[in-house]
Amino acid sequence: MPRVSVLLPFRNAAPTLDAAIASITTQTFTEWELLLIDNASTDESPVIAQRWAIRDQHIRVITEPAIGIAHALNTGLQHAQGGYIARMDADDVSHRERIAKQVAYMDAHSEIGVLGTRTRFATTVERSSGMQWFVYWQNTILSPRDHYVKRFVDAPLAHPTVLFRRELVEQHGNYNTGPLPEDHELWLRWMAAGVRFAKLPEELLTWNDHAERLSRTHANYSTEAFFSTKAKWLAKWLHRKLEGRPVIIAGTSNLCQQRACLLEAEGIAISAFTDVKPREVPGYAFIAHNALPPAGAAFIVSFISQRGTGDRIAEFLASRGLVEGADFVLAA
Repeated sequence: MPRVSVLLPFRNAAPTLDAAIASITTQTFTEWELLLIDNASTDESPVIAQRWAIRDQHIRVITEPAIGIAHALNTGLQHAQGGYIARMDADDVSHRERIAKQVAYMDAHSEIGVLGTRTRFATTVERSSGMQWFVYWQNTILSPRDHYVKRFVDAPLAHPTVLFRRELVEQHGNYNTGPLPEDHELWLRWMAAGVRFAKLPEELLTWNDHAERLSRTHANYSTEAFFSTKAKWLAKWLHRKLEGRPVIIAGTSNLCQQRACLLEAEGIAISAFTDVKPREVPGYAFIAHNALPPAGAAFIVSFISQRGTGDRIAEFLASRGLVEGADFVLAA
């Protein structure tokens, strides 16, 4: 029986599939099976996959006709035999020691349920500074606490880098097939159930950005899809966390107000808004940023999304004695 089942869904990935598969077959860790899940491809991808399956008995090809990566992954989970589940994308390349280092860490740390790695960013897109910044941000998040407190900013680890314990699927559910980012929703749901996440400090996967990558093109990964998903799980957490404390929204722009409305729709009452410049939001109190309540008196949710601003907000609030995750959270 393989110790690790690698799930690699693909759909019309002929130009990159060979390299992705080869990067698994050349791993230094050898107790693996590779499940290639054909998600209704119409190009040469299935032929490429079958060639690999004929060549290597550790590789199986599975067909999932319902289009969508979540459908394909759930089908892969049904066929997986390993105690560990590893993810891989058809666009990317795993470095040779990736799985060996992840298995060794997980064997030694039974308290960790999901383990990612840092990623190396490569792109063929001319205007890619946003994606590059996102990868840089993900790579700064290593510890279980970092993953937990930053989980509402964005997905704190790259999906194709993860290795997780199979029993988590049985305990907390598989991928949601709705119109949402399936990886981030899974992380939020599992973290809400107490699953601990961590990341290895090595760059053990090359994340190949290109114009047709799903994260760039599919509506499931739009800003609106991410925020509606985050609002649901943020509200669930706040309902347990607040204990009567008022909620203050950091950010008074129209976008921040729209995001606050998503929270209200989930049953979270907004008490006031705050910002560095005075700006009244009709129907709500305004509190100057330097007059915010002390630790334990309120809970602040920051929806300010300008690049790099979140870190400055966290530093400012921490300088006033507030603790991230206990008194405030960044959600943009």
